[in-house]
Amino acid sequence: MVIKLSMSNTKNVIKELKQINEIKQISHLAGIYDLMLEIEAENIEVINDLLVEKIDLIDGVVDTNTFIVLKDYK
Repeated sequence: MVIKLSMSNTKNVIKELKQINEIKQISHLAGIYDLMLEIEAENIEVINDLLVEKIDLIDGVVDTNTFIVLKDYK
């Protein structure tokens, strides 16, 4: 998942994201999105619940985009 943030809330957003157990990695990006999250979840419903009930409610999160890994090659 990638997240676009408002400029003034980066530290607060990262602090809040660190509290979510399903988020295994948080990376700072250059480009149109600011953060990339690696999320481990049992199914797509869990990811949806995380997005709707937690991530989207964090002050400073402006936009998100979710990508599902189908297969890792390396």
